[in-house]
Amino acid sequence: MRVAILSFLILLAILPARASHIVGGEFELIHIAGITYRLNLILYFDELNGLQGAKDSFADVRIFRKRDNAIMYNNIRLSWIVLSPVEYTQPSCSNGELETSKIIYSNTITLPANVFNDPEGYYVSWERCCRNYQIANIYSENPSFSNRNAGQTFYLEFPPVVKNGEPFINSSPRLFPPLSDYACPQKKYYVDFGGTDDDGDSLVYSLVTPLNTLTPDALPPGGLPRPGPYPNVLWRPGYSLQNITGGSPDLQISQDGFLTVTPPLTGVALYVFAVKCEEFRDGVKIGEVRRDFQMLVVDACPQAEPPQIVGRKKGTPAFSQPKETLSVTFSNSLTDEERCVEVQVSDKDSEKPVDSFQEKVFIRILPLNFKNSTRYLNELLPSVSTATLVNGSVADFTICFPDCPLVPGGHFQVGIIAFDDACSLPLSDTLIVNVFVQPPPNNPPQFITTNQTFNINEGDPLISIPIQAVDADQDELDVFVMVDGFLLPHVGMTLDLDPSQPGLMNGLFTWDSRCDVFDFTQKTQFKIQIIVDDRDKCLIASPDTLTFNLSIRLPGNADPIISSTLQTNQEKYIEVSKKIYETLDFSVFGNDADNDFLILSVLGKDFKPADYGVSFPGADGFGSVASPFLWNLNCDKININTKEVFEFLFLVVDNANKCRFYKADSLTVVVHVEPPDNLPPTISVEGVNPDQPLINGSMSITRGEEIKFKVIGQDADTSPQDLIRLSLIGTTGNVQPSGYSFPQTEGIGLIESVFAWIPDCSVFENNIFVNEYIFTFSVSDGRCFAGKDESIDINIIVKDEEASYDEFLPPNLITPDGNGINEFFAMVKLENGEYVSILPADNCIGSFVNIRIYDRWGSQVYESSDRDFKWMPKGTASGVYYYFLTYTHRQYKGTVSVKY
Repeated sequence: MRVAILSFLILLAILPARASHIVGGEFELIHIAGITYRLNLILYFDELNGLQGAKDSFADVRIFRKRDNAIMYNNIRLSWIVLSPVEYTQPSCSNGELETSKIIYSNTITLPANVFNDPEGYYVSWERCCRNYQIANIYSENPSFSNRNAGQTFYLEFPPVVKNGEPFINSSPRLFPPLSDYACPQKKYYVDFGGTDDDGDSLVYSLVTPLNTLTPDALPPGGLPRPGPYPNVLWRPGYSLQNITGGSPDLQISQDGFLTVTPPLTGVALYVFAVKCEEFRDGVKIGEVRRDFQMLVVDACPQAEPPQIVGRKKGTPAFSQPKETLSVTFSNSLTDEERCVEVQVSDKDSEKPVDSFQEKVFIRILPLNFKNSTRYLNELLPSVSTATLVNGSVADFTICFPDCPLVPGGHFQVGIIAFDDACSLPLSDTLIVNVFVQPPPNNPPQFITTNQTFNINEGDPLISIPIQAVDADQDELDVFVMVDGFLLPHVGMTLDLDPSQPGLMNGLFTWDSRCDVFDFTQKTQFKIQIIVDDRDKCLIASPDTLTFNLSIRLPGNADPIISSTLQTNQEKYIEVSKKIYETLDFSVFGNDADNDFLILSVLGKDFKPADYGVSFPGADGFGSVASPFLWNLNCDKININTKEVFEFLFLVVDNANKCRFYKADSLTVVVHVEPPDNLPPTISVEGVNPDQPLINGSMSITRGEEIKFKVIGQDADTSPQDLIRLSLIGTTGNVQPSGYSFPQTEGIGLIESVFAWIPDCSVFENNIFVNEYIFTFSVSDGRCFAGKDESIDINIIVKDEEASYDEFLPPNLITPDGNGINEFFAMVKLENGEYVSILPADNCIGSFVNIRIYDRWGSQVYESSDRDFKWMPKGTASGVYYYFLTYTHRQYKGTVSVKY
């Protein structure tokens, strides 16, 4: 009647297709040496329901950085190493309904310190679908027909391999292997999920929601895990992390990893849950590993009754009552054979035909109110701790305790547990035993030397005190020394203790109190405790303590004194103000009445004085020292926009006195740096054309005329001379001017630059042929943090050339007869004996283009683009000729007659 099924598995290696085969498993990361580690994937495989083709020969996993999910190892291939069956607690309970195999995939990897050093650590993961489709408490449906599938994600976190520049060696926890046990309805089920840690780290266990995969694919796209976070599986209605099976009590796990549940009466059901094991070192979490677990609850189990255990002190007639606590006391006069309890185990199942009138039982012993190795306690069991009960018989066992108590004081409590062979897990009964074992007789060791308290003067003769302790039992002695925060050799003390002779310890304490040899600057009172204990048979602590309370009086020493030429009343804090380009100059002195060696120096608060051009060489010597302070405050070293207050700490130190006490005096000088004085520069204009007079900063010109004048800048500062600059900083007008020049000029003292401009028609727009411009010239000095500038405005009015078209009357007759009068055709008239052009003047409205002259047959006889043209028609026929006078904006037509 023995049925089976309890299933573990955290993950399977990557399979070629989706399959309902995953039972559980976990990762292990084991340190080998240096930067070499072994990464294991432990996989539990369902041999009855899983596809044999799902057993891959390898698994590909990845390592990610926790902080940002960056891929640190793109592909680690873990190869199949070994396959082994998972056993039952009670092998006889198996009837073939569950077969689980353990597959280990493994490979060695390296974790270089220059790569795996992120304080937040790393994680290994692997995704696989699918879980069993028959799970009762979560949705785990075939992804071919439903989107409520459940895959499984393997997950392990580990710390960086280096911390604070030092190697950080760590192996992950090793969880106890699972067993193929099943659970019975309404009966307590238990399993130990606790593990071990190679580094002795603390392990804490808790239940968590199992992790799903990111997609329903058998393997992630590309066959490699993707970075987290990974989703949780979806609980079915009525189930949650607080109600995993619906049991009473429901599934729970202790911090030590012991898992218990009393499943409900629901028929055959398969439940899944996950256990998280967190790893702590010095109270700080450094890693975690997860294991998923499947538990099968069958619909019924064979009826069985637990065994019953009672006990008595050996030599007494009556056994305790069932469930009664047994209390026993053993004096130190008893022999090993007398220091025992006798227990009797019975089981009513041995009277039942269904069990063939027999029942197998065995006993174990556990510590209850103390911590001890269970393996050591089980060594107290008799050589035969199992029995087969037949037809209601009982089994008697004798458990003897050592003559040394298991805990200090002799009082301890153990549980003697009787187990049977019920399915699926043994039923049990516990006898609680309160034990007092009187330790063997022992005389504690004693100091012959008495406690010492004394105060000495520095330099007193060498102190020497003999020390002795004895043990009447002639036991070997152990000696320990405790001091209150100092090292004996550093303060001239020695302590030689010799416990090599059994029952005797001799020693000698000495103290050399010369302060010029040993350092008493940090401590002058000392407490020493010498503890002696014997190695009695039971190693029970019974120490004696010898205490030395010591102190030393040191000679007096005068304090050094600091002074300066800045001080008026020996004040220790002085504030001064200085401007850029000024000099701060004073002297600092140090004096010591003891004529000790002094060191005089200066420190800047949050700055280095030398970086700012400060000169203070400092000084050292006996009794009296002095040093000058000189600071030329220049712009090349100081930026008062970022720092304008400078605090100097002057120190005179006496740390070379006999007892090497650090004694010092200080002077603080705070300098407020201000901008320098500055005379403003001046600016003027010279060299203006007399035909273009500058009146009150304004001048008028005609378009096409050249403007030229000098702008002069001057600065009167001499210590130092400023670098001044002339610039054209602004132009205003209805139309932006162009074509002018004014080179920017820099120099010292006096500088000048020439403005030149010939305005053209581009200065006019919208048929407005007058424009007013303001040119702003500036001179600025380069005096740091106090720069000044001056400017001057020059107003220039630009007008266009005026032209009259209405009064234009060209000549209409010429007589090229050689008499020198009226010999040519031109646009001129004779005034005061000179020819003057009668053409309208060129301006921005229009300008002369050319003239063309044609005869009466339309043939061109003359052309010129010179507005001062002269047509000499001599030799041409008399008659009327036609001319076309072209301007850019219009054309004039007319006739001229040639007559000889």
